[in-house]
Amino acid sequence: MDKRVVLLFVCSGNTCRSVMAEGLFTKVWRESGEKEVNAVASSAGIETVDGLAASAEALQVLRDEGVDLAYHRSRMITGSLVEEADYIFTMTRKQKEILLERFPESNGKAWLLSDFAGLAKKKDISDPIGQGLEQYRLTAKEIETAIRNMIAKLKQKLAREKAAQEN
Repeated sequence: MDKRVVLLFVCSGNTCRSVMAEGLFTKVWRESGEKEVNAVASSAGIETVDGLAASAEALQVLRDEGVDLAYHRSRMITGSLVEEADYIFTMTRKQKEILLERFPESNGKAWLLSDFAGLAKKKDISDPIGQGLEQYRLTAKEIETAIRNMIAKLKQKLAREKAAQEN
């Protein structure tokens, strides 16, 4: 592998959306067969406490997709996580605003997931918390669609960067 890319998915509590995004990204990236880039995904919350388990519904949706994140525990976003990340994807515009306010150094690598993925501009990914398993499944589908598009765009961007370095 030529390159390592670190992605950080951020939501409010780091128990639902960002956890599903982390798991789904890892699954879809592995399925893509990419060999030149080692993409490492993790997640954090913008308004959370450390140590909470992911919601039972998020874990169930991930299990249905063949992903086991039962070990996951929430964590608050920190300066070191921001520094380590090459790309930071938030689920909502508000989360991105808070991120940029708290961590100005995230400017240039912080994206609203739906924007980077080329989906509806400024589209927030809805929070399924407290709305039952079916809403989690709908949110997971929304996240997976965004991630599939995001991976295609990320691969294009990385290929352009590699070509520029070779010239």
